[in-house]
Amino acid sequence: MADEEKLMDTEVYVKGPRVTLPIEYNKRDLILYALGIGSADPRFVYELHPDFAAFPTYPVCFLYKGTSFDALPYPPPTMMQVPAPIMHGAKAFLDAEKYIEKVAELPKDGTRLFISGGVVGVHKKGSGAFIDKTFEVTDESGKVYYRIIDGTFQVGARGYRESGVSCSRTAPPPAGPPAHVVEMPTDARAASIYRLSGDYNPLHVDSHIARRQGFESPILHGLCSLGHATRAVLDTVAGGDQRRFRSVQMRFASPTRSGQTFVVEMWCVSPVEIIFRAKVKETGAVCISNGLMRLHPAASL
Repeated sequence: MADEEKLMDTEVYVKGPRVTLPIEYNKRDLILYALGIGSADPRFVYELHPDFAAFPTYPVCFLYKGTSFDALPYPPPTMMQVPAPIMHGAKAFLDAEKYIEKVAELPKDGTRLFISGGVVGVHKKGSGAFIDKTFEVTDESGKVYYRIIDGTFQVGARGYRESGVSCSRTAPPPAGPPAHVVEMPTDARAASIYRLSGDYNPLHVDSHIARRQGFESPILHGLCSLGHATRAVLDTVAGGDQRRFRSVQMRFASPTRSGQTFVVEMWCVSPVEIIFRAKVKETGAVCISNGLMRLHPAASL
């Protein structure tokens, strides 16, 4: 009983009030994000292109960036305003899973929006803790632009009580070979470019900090890997047309590093549903699993 009483009560975070925080971006931010995920598509990197738009996974940056247009400390101020437990023994905080659903197009000229949400579940997983948060991105009138489920992993976390719900989703590849296999190289400076979109965690660029957290060298942002994998699937099955993007989910199965090449395998389970996973070409390790992209039918546009 004494040990039980010492466990951190995580239910206070699950049942606590949701927060609403302002976020802001401009055209330059959209272009910088697209470059950070390796895009050279003028629809995402050239502001005068007639179809210029935000790459559909850009909203993953909002909790990092907030309203700032400058370099930020880590953890960033906006993220720190979302109440979440920091567990005993936690030595690293990693992206674990993500679900991103586009409800409406982001204004391509930039704007001020709001992100609202908080913790919905805390669960034991492996050698740490898995924390689920849910968010909506809205404007001042309440119009919803995006829904996001954010799963993070606290490495080494211990001494806590589980609470809430799990939002983890599985999407195993079907039997048989993939319909498409695409190689997606990453730039040797990918982490240095991607961090300019708001995630300035030194784990991704500082060798000393990476070793202190148990890695041999800096690792690539999980959300940078997400952008590369999403781009590979969207380019292959929808000609890169972001208007067809409906949602994407994935799990970050193992760390990757700038300069590595992703091999993205895709199974088209329907005309609008694509299961995918990614491996690191240099090692053969699966780095992204449980990938599922949903599209709008081409005829509906």
